[in-house]
Amino acid sequence: MMSAFFLVPLFLYRSHKNFMTKFCLRMTALVAARKLYRQVLLILLYVFHFLHLCVHYNDAGVVGSTIAFTIFYVFMDVDKWLHRLHDDRRCFFTAALSAVVFAFTPYLFTLAVTVSFVLLAALFYPSRSILSLWDNRDDRKVLVEDKDILVGYYY
Repeated sequence: MMSAFFLVPLFLYRSHKNFMTKFCLRMTALVAARKLYRQVLLILLYVFHFLHLCVHYNDAGVVGSTIAFTIFYVFMDVDKWLHRLHDDRRCFFTAALSAVVFAFTPYLFTLAVTVSFVLLAALFYPSRSILSLWDNRDDRKVLVEDKDILVGYYY
């Protein structure tokens, strides 16, 4: 599972493959697709925490991590944070550095994986610039017809 944090961005980030351009187009066009994306991220985090708790049943850090991402999903605007992590590189690198620090801190491994999942999700979240382009009908036609422009503005 940890290899996914390196392999998925390596092969799929800014990819011009057909399924990735369809993914970019759906994530740009449909609000429901972005909501589903956020919900799948939540489910993946819950499954990871459950499996980690089943294997390491005495780990106190999993409780803190579960509370942290539950508060993140309940009280924060996840859409806003994924856009911020995607568009603001300083915020992204700060979160990535904190994930590395958490990984080497006792009892914070699950928090590091949680932050890494959110960062991975933010990489493939649509940018604000493509969403603003999508609002204009003329730009929408260009994005649908030219996949290179779509991928370029998406990331």
